[in-house]
Amino acid sequence: MSVKLRQQENKSGNPSLANQGFGQVNFEDPPQHFDISEARAATDFFEEHGFVVLKNCLDKTELTHLNEFFDRTQHEVPEKWGLGERRKPHHREQGLIFSQPLLDYPEIDQYTRHKGSFPLVARLLGGEDRVRFAELNFRETPADAGIGAMNFHHDAVNEDRFLREPYNPVDWLCAIHYLTDTQPGTPTFCVVPGSNRYETLSEAYEGLGSNYQETPLYGHAGTCVLYDTATFHARYDGDGKQARRTWHQYYARGGWLRSSLPTTDRYMRPPSRCLTDWNLFPERLVFNKDPKIRLFFSHWNTAQCEWVTSGFDAELRRSMPRGEQ
Repeated sequence: MSVKLRQQENKSGNPSLANQGFGQVNFEDPPQHFDISEARAATDFFEEHGFVVLKNCLDKTELTHLNEFFDRTQHEVPEKWGLGERRKPHHREQGLIFSQPLLDYPEIDQYTRHKGSFPLVARLLGGEDRVRFAELNFRETPADAGIGAMNFHHDAVNEDRFLREPYNPVDWLCAIHYLTDTQPGTPTFCVVPGSNRYETLSEAYEGLGSNYQETPLYGHAGTCVLYDTATFHARYDGDGKQARRTWHQYYARGGWLRSSLPTTDRYMRPPSRCLTDWNLFPERLVFNKDPKIRLFFSHWNTAQCEWVTSGFDAELRRSMPRGEQ
């Protein structure tokens, strides 16, 4: 990507903190949006920059269904969205979140290995048999929500990423599907390309030099962003008038990989850790008749293990974080 930057005020007020970026925002030269058929080019872009944008991953029927699901569940079960009397703490910065829709809505199963993005997800994680489901949630940043700017951060990381060879496949991957159009003025996902090889945003700022940029990723409804969870990112705030809806899905890498470190010629990378200690997978998916689905939903945390051994007890589920029914 060539770099055409508009220098913004450094929101952090202190370059050593950089919690809200350094203000080098790239508005003029957006990254290429790949067609889902351009697998090789999309893979190469991802491996260089730590993210890739896919266009037209969801069709009109799917977008209608998912937006209708937002409307319906916000009306029928507002507490699952944090719209009831008890606001969830994590909604204060991220807007509305429906954390575990798969538990009670089988209609969402069809999206977990979606034809638009899953083939590239599998390619980036080393093959379909290495892809493990980690989490799926729905989010909405309401219009006039009064939500402040989000700090740049990365999600789960493994420290061996600084030394291992090869770096790829990544440890965790996230797919963000836009369910509404995003354009200047709309809150949107923002990344720092190439920052996945740095421990802090300040180090990325120094190390990337003139290539450092904070890039808002705009796109039409149906667009999908895939990013390495080690890549620094944030929500780039809009004008406060436009809402945004997104579907977020996280994947872990299963299986052992042969790699190397400077201290040894042979290093076996273990499967990625569980992304959370609270996320639960429903019985219909855990013990699905299709062995591929069972493998996909086999990455269990301790909460899931306890729920399975209880026979998927409803009372135990209610006692767990975000496990309300």
